[in-house]
Amino acid sequence: MFPTYDSELLRSLVAIADAGNFAKAAARLGITQSTISQQMKRLEEQVDQPLFSASGRCRVLTESGELLLGYARKILALNESAHIAMQHGVLGGVVRVGVVQDFADTRFPHALRSFARRHPSVRVEARVAASRDLSGMIDDGLLDLALVFDEPKTRPGTVVRRVDLVWLAAREFVPPTAGEPWPLILFEGSCTFRDRAIEALDERHIPWRVVYTCPGLSGLHAAARAGLGVSVRIEDDGREGLRILGKREGLPTLGSACLKLITATETLPAVAEELADSLRAACALSGGRMRPTGTWLDL
Repeated sequence: MFPTYDSELLRSLVAIADAGNFAKAAARLGITQSTISQQMKRLEEQVDQPLFSASGRCRVLTESGELLLGYARKILALNESAHIAMQHGVLGGVVRVGVVQDFADTRFPHALRSFARRHPSVRVEARVAASRDLSGMIDDGLLDLALVFDEPKTRPGTVVRRVDLVWLAAREFVPPTAGEPWPLILFEGSCTFRDRAIEALDERHIPWRVVYTCPGLSGLHAAARAGLGVSVRIEDDGREGLRILGKREGLPTLGSACLKLITATETLPAVAEELADSLRAACALSGGRMRPTGTWLDL
């Protein structure tokens, strides 16, 4: 007969690995550090192997600890799925979701991972496109829900984030001299960021010219890192090799934009509502300067 590992002890083990040390894990779980130390001692007795070893003033997971950690995550995830299934029934089927590229490249993976962990039987069909295109897909019944930037031509929705817009350029980019046009790197066609950038420059009578356009975010980043010009993205955006420009370089502020969740129907099917919760939770993750407009679940 195999021993049954205590899920409370496994949860504490995962908390230690995620938090980085016993003290932070204890605070996260709402228990004392001595309690979590006792729990790990009990867990070591259950597995009959040391799970931690000393490394200077720190304690690190042993090879056995790392092995058990992987199983602990799976056991806890299955336990969570079982609880949800007993409460709401096993969710299956397909959910169709659309997201803007800025979200797809940063926070969407968090949402998908959370959702897939809780609902492994559901198939997710995802589309990445511009806000207006996604809104059109919602209107045409091609998507169940979408996360888009608030634009005049997008349908009404629920605002989940307010994001700051910034000018981005390569670290070595040299701004043009006075009177010379600013080289712009923009998405093809009209979009919130493109329109905002041009309007802001025109209001200040700052000359500009478009030097590069492309349909994808990775192309914009590549052109900016190559030093071709400046682009406009959200401050939360990944900026490796890029820097923010602003008043010091003579550029106007761009304000903020709203990220909103739009749906095909007022009442979503249960599976789509679950994914909507995961999207809201991903929006609430800390990092960058995205500002939440409400309180959502933590992943």
